[in-house]
Amino acid sequence: MTAILLALAAALSFAVSTVVQHRAAGGTPEGTGTVRLLLRLVRNPAWLAALAAAGLGFLLHALALRAGLVVIVAPLLSGGLVLTLVLGALMDRRHPGRPLPGRGQWVAAGVVAGGLALFTTAASPTPGRTTAPAGLVAACVIGTLLAAGAAEGWGRRPRSAHRAAAFGVAAGAGFGITGLLLKEFVGLPPAAWVSSWTTAALLVAGGVAVLMAQRAYQAGPLIESVPVMTVLEPLLAIALAGPLYGERLAPGPVAHTAQLLGALMLAAGLLLLSRRGADADLCREPPGEARQGMTAVA
Repeated sequence: MTAILLALAAALSFAVSTVVQHRAAGGTPEGTGTVRLLLRLVRNPAWLAALAAAGLGFLLHALALRAGLVVIVAPLLSGGLVLTLVLGALMDRRHPGRPLPGRGQWVAAGVVAGGLALFTTAASPTPGRTTAPAGLVAACVIGTLLAAGAAEGWGRRPRSAHRAAAFGVAAGAGFGITGLLLKEFVGLPPAAWVSSWTTAALLVAGGVAVLMAQRAYQAGPLIESVPVMTVLEPLLAIALAGPLYGERLAPGPVAHTAQLLGALMLAAGLLLLSRRGADADLCREPPGEARQGMTAVA
C-alpha cells in the first residue's frame, strides 16, 4: 500500500509540473526564440515551482520503487496523464479562451483508470529481488542505444516516413529502461552511487531517452511521437520486471485474463488520451510553434 500511495503522489506531482510548465510556456508570445523563452521561464515563479514539483515527483518515484514493485509502480505512474487532464481542465475553466477536454478525452481517462484498477487488482505480484543480473542490465542499455541508433539512421533521411514516430519509439524504450534501472539504483547504499556502474547505466539510458524525445519533437507533429512514448514506457517496464527482478504476476487463467485485459485497457486509454492531447495542442497553435515550444520546455 505504501508503494501505491507513493506512486500516486509521484503521478500527481508530475501532473502538476506538466500542467504548470505547459501553461507558463504557452503564455509566452509566439515567435519567441528558445533562449529568450528559457530566460522568460526562469524568471517565472510558477515555472520554477513546477520544476520543483517535477523533482519531488522523481523523488517519490524512487521511494515508490524502493518500497514496492516495478510491475505496480510503472502503470500507476502512467495514470498521471489522467491527473494532468483533470488539473488542466480545472485551470482552464478560469480562462474562457482555452478549450476544455472533450467527451472522448474523459472517456479515455475513464478507460485508463479502469485498466489500472483491473490490472493492479489482478496482478498480486510476487516480490522478487532488488538487483538485476548484470548481463540483463547491460542488454537493456545496449538495446536502448541500438533503438536510438536505428531511429537516428531512419530520421537522418528527410524523406523517411514517420520519423517522429521512430524517435518516439526510441524515447519510450529509453524511459521504460530508465524506470527499471531506477529500481536497482534506489536499492544501493548512498556510498555506492558514484562507483556503481548502475548509476552510469541509469544516466546513459535516461540521457538517451531525453535526447530521443527532443529529436521526436523536432522531427514531426506531436501526434506521431507522444502516443507511442506514453504507451511504450509502462508496457516495457511491466514486461521486463520479471526477467530483471523476478517479479511474477498472479498465476492462473482467470488472473492472466484480467491482467491482460487491464493492460490492454491501459494501453488503449493512454493511446487515445495522448493522441487527443497532442492533436489539441496542434490545433491551438501552428505546427512549427508547437514543436518549438515543446522542444524548449522539454
